[in-house]
Amino acid sequence: MSPVAAPTTIWLTDRTRHFTGLARCPRARYLSCHFGPTGYGITARRESLPLTTGISVHRGLEAYCTVLLTQDRLTTVDETRAIVAGVTDEYLSRVEARGFRGVLSSEQTEETIEEQSVLITGLLWALRLKFLPWLHERYRIVAAEKERLHFLSCSCGAPPLDQDEHIRRGCTGMALMIRTDILAQHRDTGLLAYFEGKTSGWVGDAWTERWETDPQLALGTLDADAIWGREITELYIIGMDKGRRAKDRYAPEDMKRQLSPLCYGYCREGNPPLMADNWLPANTWTTDDGQEKRASRAHKRRGVWHLATSDDPVWLAHHTNDPAMTPAEYWVRMLPNTILDKVCFLVGPMNRQDHQLGAVLRAMTSDEGRWQTTLWRLYELQQQYPWASETFQAELDRLVPCSWNCRPFGREHQCEFVSICHRHSGWEDPIGSGHYQPRLPHHDPELQQAVARGLLTEEASLVEEDDR
Repeated sequence: MSPVAAPTTIWLTDRTRHFTGLARCPRARYLSCHFGPTGYGITARRESLPLTTGISVHRGLEAYCTVLLTQDRLTTVDETRAIVAGVTDEYLSRVEARGFRGVLSSEQTEETIEEQSVLITGLLWALRLKFLPWLHERYRIVAAEKERLHFLSCSCGAPPLDQDEHIRRGCTGMALMIRTDILAQHRDTGLLAYFEGKTSGWVGDAWTERWETDPQLALGTLDADAIWGREITELYIIGMDKGRRAKDRYAPEDMKRQLSPLCYGYCREGNPPLMADNWLPANTWTTDDGQEKRASRAHKRRGVWHLATSDDPVWLAHHTNDPAMTPAEYWVRMLPNTILDKVCFLVGPMNRQDHQLGAVLRAMTSDEGRWQTTLWRLYELQQQYPWASETFQAELDRLVPCSWNCRPFGREHQCEFVSICHRHSGWEDPIGSGHYQPRLPHHDPELQQAVARGLLTEEASLVEEDDR
């Protein structure tokens, strides 16, 4: 817990909730950030096996950048392995906490756990091999995973950047919670560049092009010139493609799989002692020297973790030379650059649009004021009328309307609040029905605020969220 007092009187917001309410659905923001017994929103109770999320990548990226920040060097092989193992162990702990290596274990769940562990390892090694050497050569890390408040308004008169003083004075202003992923100073020019890591299973032209006009990236640069004394001239997205999760169209009866080259290769099973296993990186690929290659019909998709029991001679040679090398590490090291470049890549450099940033901040300040008024009105109304009453629901429709854009990416990826808005069984009592649970704030200032108000216990800071 932070030694500084919690911001109990400050209205806190963040980029996600603002743009959720503005561009996605006001009702989704209300339910995810303001509804429920704590007033910090609710989230669907997840009974399914946890999958790899951006949190795992950020854990590893933070550890890498801590070494870069404090020692201005890249992590060694042993340090990298320790970081990857630590992040993977965190994931396995979440799996075990939900019982998926106990009463809920099965052959399919074990295979998915192996798959997701390999994916974490692959993504973190891809960062270490593809992005970090480039970053270290050109930039010196100034800040990594640093959280701070940017005050949109103030009632106490404290200096804008003195967060602790605002808290001490009991400021009742509004503050935007910002987490800086990576801030780096160019070694030659001395100018600053901002990097933000993003994972996605749907990377494509539309995904990469959106960042040129999306103001969310620029919001991470607020106050940088005043805090670090330099202007931010470049913005980058560190793209991490974890692959779609879907069934193989040629095997529709099979389970869903993470369609990532980090998780699956193509193996032609051997026939000992006449022929050993032969692993290839893809069905079709281009080598680093530009040659087009294709696997034979005998090569079938197979999980990388099966290399541990394979007699593939290339794998055995590497493993014999370095017994600490895991199959997942070997695999990502052996992938051609033409494949790995699509897994880990940069979008940018992009320029910060200061006119757009100013407009967003003005709109955000006004919008948060409306939310304050709306939430107070709903609070007063709920003192007389319960949540499920028609009176309360009618006012909710007027003040916090649904966009009804519940399935922008299809049923499988629908909004988690569909069962509430469409009044499925249990919608009258989302928490009591067991379908939902109070949301755990993932920004530290908001978490500290909830604990200080007695709405969450101090142990809540040890609980892991499913996404970032």
